[in-house]
Parts: sequence; C-alpha cells; structure tokens
Amino acid sequence: MTDLLVFDWNGTVLADTGVVVAAANDQIEFAGGTPLARDEMLQRFYFPVTEFLLELGCDPERVSDPRFADVFHESYERLATTCRTRRGARKVLEYAQKKGIESMILSNHLEARIRVQLGRLNLSDYFSQVLAHQNGYDCSHGNTKIAWMERHFAESGADPSRSLIVGDSPEDVGIGKTLGMRTVALANGYYPLAKLKEAKPDYLITNLGSLVDIL
Repeated sequence: MTDLLVFDWNGTVLADTGVVVAAANDQIEFAGGTPLARDEMLQRFYFPVTEFLLELGCDPERVSDPRFADVFHESYERLATTCRTRRGARKVLEYAQKKGIESMILSNHLEARIRVQLGRLNLSDYFSQVLAHQNGYDCSHGNTKIAWMERHFAESGADPSRSLIVGDSPEDVGIGKTLGMRTVALANGYYPLAKLKEAKPDYLITNLGSLVDIL
C-alpha cells in the first residue's frame, strides 16, 4: 500500500531536459568554461552544480559571483514557458488523487518558480507540498533534498515504507534507499539509462503512467 508519492520536478514531472542543458551551458559560459554537447552534459553532470563546474575548469571567482546562479535561472525561465509534462504525468496524478494517495514535489529547483509552472499547467491541486529551494544561490551551491525529506517524515509521521519516490536521477533513488522508501527511476530525463540502472531502483520506467500499475 502506498500513502505518499514523492516526485522530482525537472525531467520528471516537467519535460525540460533540453531547456536545463541550454541554461546550464549559459552558466558554464558565464563562469569561463566551454559549453558541453547535450549527450556529454547528461553523462557528466552531478550535484552540487558548483563542484561540477569547477571540475570543468570554470573560474572559481565567477562561480562564487552573486550573479552566477541568476544566469541559469534567467535563461531557464525564458525557455521553459512552453515545456509540457512528461508522458503519463496527469494520468498518475489523477489516479493518486482519486485513490487518496498524497502527492508532493521534492526538487533542487526554486519553489516559487515550480508553483508558477504548476499553475500554468493546471497541476497545482494535485500536490500537497513543494519542497524546494527559496533562492538561486542555494540551488547552485548545495543539495538538501534528503534533509527536507527526513524532516517531512519526522514532522508528518508518514511511514517511509509506504512512500514511493519517483525521479530521473540516481540521486532520487539514493534518497529513497537511504530513507527506506520504494524507488522508481524514470528514463529519458536528465540522466542516461546506464546511470539509472547502476542505482538499482525498485522500478525503472519510461512513462509516468506506468506508476498506475505499480501502485
């Protein structure tokens, strides 16, 4: 039995992989690095973003510049206005709502901007909470998703074993395994299939609608 569905946002609910790559390359250029082709970006990227960019040879002073985080978000928001949801997203959200299963978002993105997109896509009513960053600096310089999820379980009393986390990254699978949640990796997002398989999720899917069968 599942009581809680926890969704990553970028590349999972929102089909924005190409937009993220383009915005990340704008940030790389700002920091004095060389933009990466999409496939290379997807193969190499990891959090925190600052460590990834320094490994690429970006200028540490530029990476620490207060404008650094804004470059990504300004570029991303300009391009993301036409992004749609991943296939099957509305199907599983409607199913979960009908069955009384809570859905929430756990993301390294900005809470306020996720809520804008939820409103644009008419998805706000499906999610009880959005756990995400409050400012761009934190998005680039840290990753606190697991801490947010731990706090949620502590404060809500929800049972991790009756919760399912869905994401397109090994990070999401790792969070779920650490906290005792069931894990679902969604392919064709921001991470290559081989990396998702290495993370050993409980389920590996290509369409969010497949979650209905899992539930």
